[in-house]
Amino acid sequence: MAKIFGFDLKSLNPIRRRSLDEIAAAIAAGEGSVINPIDEQALYSSAVLCIVRVIADGIAQVPFKLLKSGDGRRGEDAKGHPLYDLLRSEPNEWQTSYEFREQLAIHAVLTGNGYAFINRDALGTPQELYAFVPKSVTPVQLDDYTVFYRVATKHGPIDVPASEMWHIKGPSWDGVVGLNATKLAREAIGLALASEQYGANLFKNGARPSGILTSPATLTIEQKVALKKAWQEQHGGVGNAHKTALLDGGLTWQAMASSANDAQWIESRRFQIEELCRAFRVLPIMVMQPGATSYNSVEQLLLAHIAHTLMPWYERFEQSARKALLTPQEKKAGLYIKLDSRALMEASTADRVAYFNAMRAMGAMTINEIREKEDLPRSDDPKADQLTPAANLFGPQTPAPNDETQDDPDANN
Repeated sequence: MAKIFGFDLKSLNPIRRRSLDEIAAAIAAGEGSVINPIDEQALYSSAVLCIVRVIADGIAQVPFKLLKSGDGRRGEDAKGHPLYDLLRSEPNEWQTSYEFREQLAIHAVLTGNGYAFINRDALGTPQELYAFVPKSVTPVQLDDYTVFYRVATKHGPIDVPASEMWHIKGPSWDGVVGLNATKLAREAIGLALASEQYGANLFKNGARPSGILTSPATLTIEQKVALKKAWQEQHGGVGNAHKTALLDGGLTWQAMASSANDAQWIESRRFQIEELCRAFRVLPIMVMQPGATSYNSVEQLLLAHIAHTLMPWYERFEQSARKALLTPQEKKAGLYIKLDSRALMEASTADRVAYFNAMRAMGAMTINEIREKEDLPRSDDPKADQLTPAANLFGPQTPAPNDETQDDPDANN
């Protein structure tokens, strides 16, 4: 493995999950946030976890390519460049391209910032890419507007120049650091966490009484404690649900009907999912939450998800990668970086055949280009690399038989 200036790549403090009592106490005390400021804590919310995975998977699952344009051609794979394999398959020794981009996307979506160290050789060519935990990196802008990155390591802080850091920023207030979505939506996340933990404790402990035990005699504190303990052991929790209760000593049982609070709690959980979707700009239906918006087809739904949720992130990844990973000479030579969103729109076999036939008929694709799209070997037939548009679409145009210019010899005079 190439050197990395002593960075501690595995330093990640364990997350301590706050109990329901702590969250309730925080709400009662009027604290500014009801969740731990550690960003990963937000992932304990199933809604946040699903939202983050929807975006991260959408970024990681499509091909990430280094392409080259020039000489009237565009979109050719630059396979001879060392950066091609780093982006497409192996950014470092222990991660695949999918895992690396997924990690960066999780960081960027939650904290507004994804950081990757660019390990270059003596000639300045990228050899490896390493993702850093966002809380370990602090961007610093000097008076001359240049930026460097102060990275906390087990050996102490190290300053990394901007030329050696790939920084993916979310929406930003100052243009230097991305806004932390977890902090901006902390109350919505906190309420979702509190609601989930309330429900978990409810079913774990049988906290909501389904009825009331009444005694004809006045009980001492010791008797109340003993009765409560005995009842909890026999009928508390999900495992003891629906068991038959045996009462003695004059005890009576009064059943309680379900209150509106149950329905309100369920509605509150649904609303919090929609609230979190608003914060992260994800369609509720993409996180398994049916919403009021309807689409004519699944294809239209996916197009809306790509256009409004994924494409802004694609642009952030592509433009920041081009800025950080390519030299001015390489950019001038026509190199550029692309996340291929077409992989998300893989159509059925019949639809692909119709599409390729149309593209070939209009002279937009050759046989070998179609074969490459289908991961088939290239054909040795010379005509397979020639554009062959349909003659009925691009053949020579002849005047119509009823054209008036044929009957009027002076029409062109």
